Amino acid sequence: MSSNTRSVVYVVGAGLSAGLGFPTIQNLLPQLWKRLDKSTASDLTKVVRFHHPNFDPARIGPFPTIEELLSEMKANADLFQSTRPAAGGFTSDKLEDRQSRLLYALATWFHELKKDALRAKHDWLDHLVAAMKGERAAIVSFNWDLVLDELLFGEELDKASYGFDARSTGVRLIKPHGSLNWYQGDTARPLKQEKKFALGGKGNSAVFAFRPMREPKSTKGRRYMPLIVPPVYAKQFEGPVFRRLWQETVSVLSTATEVRFLGFSLAHADFHARFVLRCGFYNQVHGQLKSDGTRECPTGPSTVVVVDPSAEAYKRIRGVVGSDCTFHQQTLEAWIANSGLPASR
Repeated sequence: MSSNTRSVVYVVGAGLSAGLGFPTIQNLLPQLWKRLDKSTASDLTKVVRFHHPNFDPARIGPFPTIEELLSEMKANADLFQSTRPAAGGFTSDKLEDRQSRLLYALATWFHELKKDALRAKHDWLDHLVAAMKGERAAIVSFNWDLVLDELLFGEELDKASYGFDARSTGVRLIKPHGSLNWYQGDTARPLKQEKKFALGGKGNSAVFAFRPMREPKSTKGRRYMPLIVPPVYAKQFEGPVFRRLWQETVSVLSTATEVRFLGFSLAHADFHARFVLRCGFYNQVHGQLKSDGTRECPTGPSTVVVVDPSAEAYKRIRGVVGSDCTFHQQTLEAWIANSGLPASR
């Protein structure tokens, strides 16, 4: 998309959001369960109990992770017709509806958590945002939430903010797993024209961003399901918008002089992120591919900084980078408080 060299690239994950009060992958489902209406909780209990016969929502211990549950539901959907001579009392439509209600409840909760995070005062977050702006950095965020979107862009949010304008020279927020304020064509159609703007794609593949960054409310009881990639083991990225996002992720990594991994664990099952990161670091040494199949002159290995309390996360990232990294085994808040970032300009 853009041939501009970005000297600093941030790769952020759930560890950043966790410092703002958002749940982790491990405790998300038990916390979300408390927010479900009785009908949704009852329907989902039956699904979970099918896969985990000893499941008891009254106890925290037996809960699967959200990633595990959604992956099991996807396997159920993929093999629904192949494992039974007839649908019986439970249909594939009912399974799809229960998954949709679960994800919608999650999206609604994350909108509320964003409000809480922005109301609270986080000096470390202000410092981080100031540094990102001052460096005109590219930020690759695998989070759906809208905290960084709000603080980086506010009312000036546009398609360039998300890296969909090749002329942009400012800070960009690239979100390869989608965003809570992105909506696909049919879903976005009822939204008021002045509150949405196109990101890319055409027809049913068109994607729009919603501004201001809040959950759209319908007077007709319509549910606006955002364009987010569900946390499953075998993720699916369909349409031209996601293709451009992954291309841009590779592009900014390929020419970076410094890459900072902040609260990004690179889970074992996240093969897509692992592959795309590997492409970027490979291109630093061998040159970025051009459209004619030849390669640009390589820019050389970047300096890599990893900030995470987990040594295992560091080992996984180092394995993808392929060379030594500077590791700070601490929380993001502590690292920034200890002047891990340059002074804002």
